[in-house]
Amino acid sequence: MFDNTHKDNNSKSELKYAADQTFLARCRPKLDLLENLRLEKLAIFKRRKKLAVPLAAIMTPVLGFVDYMLVMWQNSNDDTFAGLTVVALGGLWGWVTSPKRQYARAYKSDILPEIAKLIGDFTYDVKGKIPMNELKPSKIIPNHTRYTSEDYFSGHYKGVGIRFSEIKLTKKKGKSTVTVFNGLAVFLHHGARKFYGHTILTKDKSGLTGGDRRKWSGLKRANLVDLEFERLFDVYTSDQVEARYLIDPVIIENIKTLYNEYNGNTLLAAFYEGRVLILIGSKKNHFEPAKIEVPATNKAELLALRNEVTQILGIVDRLALFDPAKVRAAEQQNSASSEPATRLF
Repeated sequence: MFDNTHKDNNSKSELKYAADQTFLARCRPKLDLLENLRLEKLAIFKRRKKLAVPLAAIMTPVLGFVDYMLVMWQNSNDDTFAGLTVVALGGLWGWVTSPKRQYARAYKSDILPEIAKLIGDFTYDVKGKIPMNELKPSKIIPNHTRYTSEDYFSGHYKGVGIRFSEIKLTKKKGKSTVTVFNGLAVFLHHGARKFYGHTILTKDKSGLTGGDRRKWSGLKRANLVDLEFERLFDVYTSDQVEARYLIDPVIIENIKTLYNEYNGNTLLAAFYEGRVLILIGSKKNHFEPAKIEVPATNKAELLALRNEVTQILGIVDRLALFDPAKVRAAEQQNSASSEPATRLF
């Protein structure tokens, strides 16, 4: 048995190595061009950084004095702006760092489409997004006034439609704008299968769902068998039977692993119709190339970026989308036999 296991592991390692080499070879011509661009943008960034230090030293006291005078002169009914120092230094910083952003955009535009092709029937759009009218029925989208998205992937994996991207939801609060969600959105759609009910799972340290639970009309707290899981996550559903099969021990372990892997402050999931929406709050900026100081031809960084994308496909494997018809059949069978239910995934 040991010999067979050892051979299987060696075979998998060889296949992975071959796949890595094929991917690297496909990207090599673009990486060489990107390396030239990187060196050009890095030189510009360094020059601007050197210029910015004396410029900031001159601008700060001058503009600080102007701001002080504006504050002193404005009366109680005057909304005179007195933040010239912040605006000017922010603009200077944007000018200094723009070569880094230009390089990152070029890298992503050339390499992420190659990664999308590698993982299968997928496309990549740097500014694409999942339509909000498809997300709102999930009942886990927080109230917001603006929805932005980047690094959008769309395709199919193991018969399941999957779309994912980084999203940011903000809303106005008085004169300021606050972020109500920032992180990954993963949207799965299995056209041939539909859930009987609507089930929501939440792990929310940020409290964004606190004011949105009024949307969960018709949903009641699920009666699960895993008390430890219930201490970590809240589950609400319109179908208690389906929820118990949906959030089974294997899925419970997979969800906890997923949450820990992304080290997020929020994890929300909704199972409804034939769809699953997962929101993973995270401060990390995903799908970004290495820093401009790292050569574009660095193989380890390229493979790490590819692995970050392919890791999300594992969510489909972890959730193991099931056939709800089997849930009802098993329930009827178990009611007749009074035997414990078996896993249907």
